[in-house]
Amino acid sequence: MPDRPDESPTDPPAPAPAERRLASDQDVEDADDVLFSHPPRVVRRWLCECGVDYPCAEVRFALLVKSSAEAGE
Repeated sequence: MPDRPDESPTDPPAPAPAERRLASDQDVEDADDVLFSHPPRVVRRWLCECGVDYPCAEVRFALLVKSSAEAGE
């Protein structure tokens, strides 16, 4: 680490060499194709009051208990 500010480098760090890239050009092109062919869409679904998809685990358990109690009557 430099002792004085004027000894510090002023140039930005060099970009990573091509060998260190995470994805190839073909991977990026394939990702673009996938994103184009899978656009988001609006979906209507039921949500439980707790915020998860209906029926949540607690509702499923309650329905199971009720149905088994009614079957045992």
